[in-house]
Amino acid sequence: MRTQFHGLTFISDPGRVFTPRRTTEQLVDAALGRIGGSPARVADVGTGAGIVAITLALRAPLVEVWASDTCRSALRVASENADRLGAQLHLVHGDLLDGLPRDLDLIVANLPYLAPDTPGYEDEPAAAVFSTGDGLDHYRRLLAGAADHLGDGGGVILQLHGQVLEAERSELPWLRSRLESLVAAAA
Repeated sequence: MRTQFHGLTFISDPGRVFTPRRTTEQLVDAALGRIGGSPARVADVGTGAGIVAITLALRAPLVEVWASDTCRSALRVASENADRLGAQLHLVHGDLLDGLPRDLDLIVANLPYLAPDTPGYEDEPAAAVFSTGDGLDHYRRLLAGAADHLGDGGGVILQLHGQVLEAERSELPWLRSRLESLVAAAA
């Protein structure tokens, strides 16, 4: 299956890799706005089919992009997309920040946050959509380790419930609190 995203055509694998949504283009736009035309080291955590990472690599050619995922099938699709579109990426099989470099300028993520059995996602891989607890367990773990992977002046851009949230390294506790407020409001 082919998916249009940010003016590019990607291969997706419904049922095995999460199908990207147009709302995630906002996450890419926010990251591109932060990066500008400067060299930067960026990590896309939970990359799935690599859509965010590849788009960043193609739209900001001075950026070194790392893309991680726990799912080997997703990383295979990401590799195919990168090769087909001519994007240079470092693909890493690991949980969240495992295997990613330190001194990153930016971490981007659109991680699973829905409660199990939320309707409307039956055709998506459960691990790509559903989180445990109140839905923020993946984000809490990401934010707990993010400061160790960000350089001075580094930041995080996340997407949750269609909203894009940005924070500097020093604002990570605020970001966690903001995520918890969003989930409580959605409940």
